[in-house]
Amino acid sequence: MKEALWVVREAFTDVWDDLWTMLVCNLLWYLANILVIPGPPATLALMHFANRLTHGETADLGDFWKAFRHYWWPAWRWGAINLGAIVFLLADIILIGPYSQDLWSQYLTALYAAFLAAWLILQFFALPFFFEQQTMSVRQALQNGAALIGKNPGFSIILMALLLLILVVGIAAFMLSFMLGAALLACAANHAVINRLQAANRAEERA
Repeated sequence: MKEALWVVREAFTDVWDDLWTMLVCNLLWYLANILVIPGPPATLALMHFANRLTHGETADLGDFWKAFRHYWWPAWRWGAINLGAIVFLLADIILIGPYSQDLWSQYLTALYAAFLAAWLILQFFALPFFFEQQTMSVRQALQNGAALIGKNPGFSIILMALLLLILVVGIAAFMLSFMLGAALLACAANHAVINRLQAANRAEERA
């Protein structure tokens, strides 16, 4: 609980310290995802921008645009897999929906919904690994994200619950989640990964 709260606090600090740039990056991310094609590169650019901040480096809109261009193809390698998985799971939920009065169909719908939630949570922890590992490998990032969740289930669950609560409250509070939600999640994801990597390194040093 303490570590998860620390991650949330640090993410809020990053957003507050560079509020206007975060606001612009967040709105650019929304626009890119509405247009679909630039969505994955904008997502990775936002993660890269947040990663620099979480490492104590300076970052501005120029860094966002450089990352947007530089990571276009790696981002779409991730994007193709991510969109394929989301479309597959959503399609199953929608197709089964009309028959959900049947008990078996309800269980199956719940199962696919759980898979979709798990997949989205995996992306939250996997994306920062693109900038922590030596290569821009999608498979390695997904494996690292899954390993982090597996080794830190309590931390992962508590952090996800806190962020979900914050986003819900932010929607009610003048749509703040729309204006800054993606930037906050990007900062929280990077802080979470860095925090868990540092904790793992300290544990190895003590062993």
